[in-house]
Amino acid sequence: MKDQLDASPSLTVEELARLLDCPFEGKGETEIRGVSDLENAGEGDLVFLSHRKFRNLLEKSRASAAIIPAEEKYDRIPVIKSKNPHLSFVKAVEIFYKPFRPEPGIHPSAQVSPSAKFGKDVSIGAFVHVGDNVEIGDKTVIFPYVSVYPGVKVGKETVIHSHVSIREDVRIGNRVIIHNNTVIGSDGFGFLTEKDRSPVKIPQTGTVIIEDDVEIGANSAIDRAALGETVIKKGTKIDNLVQVAHNVEVGPNSLLAGLVGISGSVKIGKNVIMGGGSGAIDHVKIGDNVMVAGRAVITGDVPDNSVVAGYPHQDIQDWRKSSVIFTRLGELVKDIRALKKKITALEKKIK
Repeated sequence: MKDQLDASPSLTVEELARLLDCPFEGKGETEIRGVSDLENAGEGDLVFLSHRKFRNLLEKSRASAAIIPAEEKYDRIPVIKSKNPHLSFVKAVEIFYKPFRPEPGIHPSAQVSPSAKFGKDVSIGAFVHVGDNVEIGDKTVIFPYVSVYPGVKVGKETVIHSHVSIREDVRIGNRVIIHNNTVIGSDGFGFLTEKDRSPVKIPQTGTVIIEDDVEIGANSAIDRAALGETVIKKGTKIDNLVQVAHNVEVGPNSLLAGLVGISGSVKIGKNVIMGGGSGAIDHVKIGDNVMVAGRAVITGDVPDNSVVAGYPHQDIQDWRKSSVIFTRLGELVKDIRALKKKITALEKKIK
């Protein structure tokens, strides 16, 4: 990370504490030039202490300053005190770390329709294709080899990485990040069958709406609706290799981990967390603040504030009990067979 921090200005502990809205103790004039972990920090680095059990690492660290829990006492180096040290450290990283962004302008190899409209300071990379009637907002960055189909609208300060495809008439909000090789607006998987069982494609005439502050990982797919809209609401974060099918609605501030698969017309509430490899069958509703364990499969509606696991899904406490029993099935089968033999022997004696 240090190479990416080289161009960033240094800050004093006092200046950084002010930016983080946290109190500090020690020499406020100490210079901070970057961030690091406890074990690899050097002079000029900022580190953080999330828990007392790591204090021995802080004692050995060569860092110049640390963010520590508000109740913690420490005076070997200057400290910034926070109720949530990890979160404050992340905010500090954002201050020092500036990800690569190309200069504004349209690369001469880009294919741009004359009817496309661009805001101020837009960057269009090499071999990008921008179709008819596309609108792209201020300070948006489109990296090389992206394809933007006709009628797409992209908001301000959005970043679209290489080899992404944005299909026709998709709407993308402000400050969205879309990582490499993702496809937004591909046809949903919708088919009927003829009498001879041959599939008949259902036209996918809808669109996709990606609201503000959404991030979508690499190699993911968000399918367009058959009718209407597939919607990813504000603040939601989607990991790599995630499939969101047609007419799905994902509520605000939700987290979908890698390999999640959402079938068609599923409605997901706000603040939902779905663990890696989990999924949902079509047309189910998942309530607000639900947590879905990794590899679980949602097979019916899930009420608000639930924590579920397993296939088919169940309350996680019930699933844990079932899992314990499952590991003992072989032993239990032996016990049942032994009991059956005893019962058979008793029945013979009674007769």
